[in-house]
Amino acid sequence: MKKLFVSLLFCGASFAVVAQKAKINSADEALKGDKIDQAKADIEAALANEKTKDDARAWYVKGKIYETVALKNKSAADAETAYDAFKKALEINPKLPEALLEMNNRMFNVYATIGNAGYGNLNEQKWDSSYQYFKKAGEVRDYYNGKNLGGSIPTDTAMVFYAGYAAQQAGKKDEAFEMLKKAAALKFKNEPALYVVLAQQYEERGDNANWLATIDSAKAMFPADKRFNDMEMLYYSKTGKTNELLTMMEKKVNDNPNDFALVLDYAIRVDNVANPRDEKGADLPKPANYDELMNKAEEVYKKALALKADDATANFQLGALYFNRAVAFNKELNALDSKQQSSPKAKELQTKVQALMDQSLPYFEKADAGFSGMGKLEPSDKRTYESALYALQKIYAIKNMNDKVEVVKKKLESL
Repeated sequence: MKKLFVSLLFCGASFAVVAQKAKINSADEALKGDKIDQAKADIEAALANEKTKDDARAWYVKGKIYETVALKNKSAADAETAYDAFKKALEINPKLPEALLEMNNRMFNVYATIGNAGYGNLNEQKWDSSYQYFKKAGEVRDYYNGKNLGGSIPTDTAMVFYAGYAAQQAGKKDEAFEMLKKAAALKFKNEPALYVVLAQQYEERGDNANWLATIDSAKAMFPADKRFNDMEMLYYSKTGKTNELLTMMEKKVNDNPNDFALVLDYAIRVDNVANPRDEKGADLPKPANYDELMNKAEEVYKKALALKADDATANFQLGALYFNRAVAFNKELNALDSKQQSSPKAKELQTKVQALMDQSLPYFEKADAGFSGMGKLEPSDKRTYESALYALQKIYAIKNMNDKVEVVKKKLESL
């Protein structure tokens, strides 16, 4: 009887394992039949049982069930559950046959669902949760790619950038810095904001070499974006190398006098040195050689226009040079007290303001014609065009040219 009793116990244990294996199979069959609730119940029963709680296939089937739910409901939470289940399956059996055949596509689905939740939260400006989803998606990608199962999830460079951007907005500057560096190393070209933020991070860290290198990379990728010229000027100004920059550029211009883009860039830089601004765009004190620099900028702008007379940006820049000088003299005029308003000094200032406004007008009008003929404008050109129109509106109003004021007003409204 003793032997028979032992034999019966053995048979009973075998039957329990078979029964739980059947639960795994029934969960898989229920999933194939889109009976999600039954599939969940069966797989949880199998995983709750001591005999199959460490069965690799049981965890894999759970992963499949929650992957299906995640895709159907666009649910990041279910995608994370699927990821944890797939991980558990691979920990138990790194060479699970089903994983070798199917895991690449399934893990990509999990990765994409979590990543899309990151984009959704980004659009709603939920910065911290957006970053956490992007971070989790990156974890899924890196984990799977490190398993060498015969496939890989490619890196979404945009997601790397937006993870850094979301982290930056959430106040996680160190984590943002690492993500943004990675996006820059991947040569992400869709968002100049990457290089703006990354350059600022290097500046704050006192890493001057990488600060300048980031600006240089951005200038090469986004030549029309004037922010990077301003950032470069800020770099040279803060590091005390402004004269070095101008000397270097002047030599380049002398060596390439017919290079319109180079000549215009040099003129803008001289102009910026004469009219320094802080990081928020507020005016800083003028340098001691302000008049010399302004005369130089005017000279080089005219050289640029001699090469390309109808260029909208060059016309705007020279017009702005005259207009801004007129504004400065007008501020000086307004600062005079009532007794001085009829003095020779006041008359001299009034004459200067009028002459400079008159000088600026034809250049702004050419800029208007140039930009309006371009069709769809890049954001930086649009900002420049708006500035030109505001200046034109002001000048026409001063000259009582009300019909032209209305024309410009309509152009501004259309922008």
